[in-house]
Amino acid sequence: MPTPQKEQIVQEMSDKFGKATGIFLVDFTGLNVVMTTELRQNLKQENIEYRVMKNTLAKLSFHNAGIESMDEYLKGVNGFAITYGDPTLPAKVLDRKKEFKEKLKFKAALFEGKVLSPEQVEAVAKLPSREELLGQLASMLQSPMVKLASTLNGAMTKMLMALKALEEKKNN
Repeated sequence: MPTPQKEQIVQEMSDKFGKATGIFLVDFTGLNVVMTTELRQNLKQENIEYRVMKNTLAKLSFHNAGIESMDEYLKGVNGFAITYGDPTLPAKVLDRKKEFKEKLKFKAALFEGKVLSPEQVEAVAKLPSREELLGQLASMLQSPMVKLASTLNGAMTKMLMALKALEEKKNN
């Protein structure tokens, strides 16, 4: 029979899972207390929530949130990195530090409603941030205009120089 405390955890996590843009499951076996504390601090600085809970509670929470695709990954020990903003951020934070990369193992991720394998999560960690991608896009869109302006400016400069040379020739 479920306790009121467990029911509260399931309800709370169901709400969080339902609102999240990204949920990353990691096997944290091998992390000591100091590294776990550091991991939690790094994630908290980026407004990412990190939770550890029993797989049965996690399974119930996922089901209550309408997410059926995570059941097969809920084996062994699981840490859940949950974000409500940039869905790539947890993967980047977990991939950033060498000790975390060596000790943590990505199991899966729910990335904007789609389940990603560990290999796909690694690829997500390597992606540039949204801001970097928008900057690259703006640069790419700006480049042809800059080239056109430069070409037109060069043509006008040549024409102006030709007119100036013609004026000097007539004055001499």
